[in-house]
Amino acid sequence: MYTKQFFVCFLGIILICTAHSRAGVPPAEDTFNHYLDQALSFAKAYPREKAYLHFDNTSYYVGDTIWFKAYVTLSEELLPTPISRPLYVELADQTGHIVEKQIIKITDGEGHGQFILPASSILSGYYEIRAFTRWMLGFDERTYFSRTFPVYLASKGEKPERSITTYQLNPSMQQRPEKKEKFTLRFFPEGGQLVKAVPTQVAFKAESSTEADVKIEGIICNANGNKIGTLQTLHDGMGRFEYTPDEKPAIAKVTYKGKQYQFKLPEALPAGYVLNVINKPGGLAIQVSCNNETPRDTLAVFMSHQGQPFAYQLISCTAEAPGTFLIRTKDIPAGVLQISLINREGATLCTRFSFVTPKSQLRITTAGLKPVYTPYAPIQCQLRVTDAAGRPIETNLSVSIRDAVRSDYLEYDNNIYTDLLLTSDLKGYIHQPGYYFAGTSLQKQAELDILLMVHGWRKYDMSQLIGTKSFSPLQTPETKLILHGQVKSLVQKNELKDIAVSVMAKTDSVIIAGSTVTNGQGHFEIPVEDFENTMEAIFQTKREGKDRKKMASILIDRNFSPNLRSYEYTEWNPQWKDISKWIQNTQQTDSLYLDSIRQVDNLHLLNTVEVVAKRRKNATMETHIYQQSLDAYYDIRQSVDRLRDEGKEIYTLPELFEKLTPFFRWNKQDDTYSYKQKPICFFLGGRMLTSIEATSIMTEVDGLQSIYICEGANAFSAGAFKDAQVSSLKNGPRDFDHEERVNVTELSKYAVFYLTALPLRDIANKQQQAARGTRQTIIQGYNRPLEFYSPIYKDTDAFPPVQPDQRRTLYWNPSVRTDSEGKATIECYNSNYSAPLIISAETISNGVTGTLTYSTLEHQ
Repeated sequence: MYTKQFFVCFLGIILICTAHSRAGVPPAEDTFNHYLDQALSFAKAYPREKAYLHFDNTSYYVGDTIWFKAYVTLSEELLPTPISRPLYVELADQTGHIVEKQIIKITDGEGHGQFILPASSILSGYYEIRAFTRWMLGFDERTYFSRTFPVYLASKGEKPERSITTYQLNPSMQQRPEKKEKFTLRFFPEGGQLVKAVPTQVAFKAESSTEADVKIEGIICNANGNKIGTLQTLHDGMGRFEYTPDEKPAIAKVTYKGKQYQFKLPEALPAGYVLNVINKPGGLAIQVSCNNETPRDTLAVFMSHQGQPFAYQLISCTAEAPGTFLIRTKDIPAGVLQISLINREGATLCTRFSFVTPKSQLRITTAGLKPVYTPYAPIQCQLRVTDAAGRPIETNLSVSIRDAVRSDYLEYDNNIYTDLLLTSDLKGYIHQPGYYFAGTSLQKQAELDILLMVHGWRKYDMSQLIGTKSFSPLQTPETKLILHGQVKSLVQKNELKDIAVSVMAKTDSVIIAGSTVTNGQGHFEIPVEDFENTMEAIFQTKREGKDRKKMASILIDRNFSPNLRSYEYTEWNPQWKDISKWIQNTQQTDSLYLDSIRQVDNLHLLNTVEVVAKRRKNATMETHIYQQSLDAYYDIRQSVDRLRDEGKEIYTLPELFEKLTPFFRWNKQDDTYSYKQKPICFFLGGRMLTSIEATSIMTEVDGLQSIYICEGANAFSAGAFKDAQVSSLKNGPRDFDHEERVNVTELSKYAVFYLTALPLRDIANKQQQAARGTRQTIIQGYNRPLEFYSPIYKDTDAFPPVQPDQRRTLYWNPSVRTDSEGKATIECYNSNYSAPLIISAETISNGVTGTLTYSTLEHQ
């Protein structure tokens, strides 16, 4: 933790003021010293956290398991967090629906888990995994980990190995924001603003909804149409140019795909300051400029790292003499540095982000690997971790070994270094962040600096840090897992104090019961630190000393996830590395392997075995976009719980459907239902329900898990609904709105609702509705991590396995411990495909990260 004594010494940083500085003015110095003290106290009282997840693979198939290791650290020093124990990890589909939410127990800054992608309920698509502690969401600027993966359809026969079906769902399903513009050009003035007559560096980013890495050229024209400058992209649609604003905003004229576009630059302020930062070898040159209309004042440039200020410099300027100084980066923290210009009133005038490269990182090396492994061959991988000086490091590694040909490979992918030191401090999605650290050329440094100008651009306010504005956290830290709730009046919705809340939770083999009493604001807490996975629970309320149930709403505080973000084009269209040469090498190994096993006595090799090698020729992803019968799908249990947590009373399915989709209509006079003005057929347990059965389950909102809504002639044969066996039906049960029977040959006239009951729920024969004054729900504890299955093969040349082994991830271990020499040896076996390998290993030790992505063919 930095102290004021360190500040007096400037941390060994030389601040050279070459401006007309008024550092000797006591009032200004006293004011900014006070602000520094306040900011240091704030940083100490409210330390921040970061989360990073390391995954076993880069893409998945329906039926796979996503394995992950979580690292949760303090933001400033990257040490294991002592603040939070529960880490919330969500799997969200491309529409924004939370498919599954897990709670991972973090111990010494680490935890691990998995998401199973069952073929019976998971659709192919692009899924986002988000991870956050409750404390990470406690600030105005919420931070969380985010990563997107394609989930492909399971391969069948000669179909493409990488294919995704995009369903044309109704608009009410879309919870994730979408980008509407086909082509946009946005501008980011350095420091956050333009000032009339002051030369300013302006970064820009061009984006397209149909293309990655947009490349454009154009000109800048003043209000009179005269050319005053040019612009050109440098990398990933981004670039920058110098611009001196006039009375009226300039116009950028660019050509993109043969079409002319014009974009107006931001308006300039009549007076104010411009903050300029130049990242030079060994230091940062900082300049503050203004125009003649700007009143002269003494300002301060604060340097901060992760919200922790470590120095400031008094400065003033005039139009003729900008204020400048140099800060050496030798002794300041690595990562994203925030430079803020504030005045004596505590107002933040300008903000600029810059990046300081770490002096050293841990090094992970491999040994003992072959270029390509034959089917079922043993794999031995030796890993060694050392520091920058070559000294061995004892640490925990998360390690993945995967088939390089049957997995996808991003050349400049995210890793623990790029996420914890760069992208976690920037806004928006950063495409291939590893690219910015693939070299140290001047162009790479310029590209990184432009990235910071674009994705670090924001109207940042230091007022809470320096004490000129009050701060109240939006969330509180969780040192253990506690379920928070509140009891409110059913009618008046006011908080109810001194209400006894009893709860009974159960699994197949365990029943847990307990009680508590609400406080003056109606709040209650239930410790669930020792719970694992999910448990069915029933809450009941009553007034203290009374026997009767209290008619009240029970709200549970668990819906605090961050807002959903839109997907970028490159997330929908990943740019995988061309691995055609790897495939050729693999096919040569296949040929030699097949020749060798043909020589084994008494072994007859079928020619169809060679089909495996032929299938791998198609290494590109196909995305099929067509109209499916699926129109919408909802998690009923999740939706009911969310609405009840908000204080809304939901007792029947029609009440729920009305809130989920605007296309559902409930005629309360004759109790009939329609969807998009079509009558509805209900399916449950693999059969179509009669009108009487359908009516009886309308109150079973607590016994259902999910619903899939289908339309069209394929509604009964959609691949996702294998349990609906209706091929033998000629005439279905009676329609619920009319007396005639449902004709399955005219299904386009109907909407089909496929209902799924909760496990062990017989809602067709037993009522599941909770009584008034009680509430059924799910209590979620920590998710129990599973163990990765890694088979052992022996004598496979003579006796090949009966069942084919189609694993793409060959080995996953979230906690491999290196010895005193920094070494660890991993042993596993290949699948039934010849394959080169990709080894991915990551660690963090004493605040220093280490990462390795190693291809056995690239390094042969």
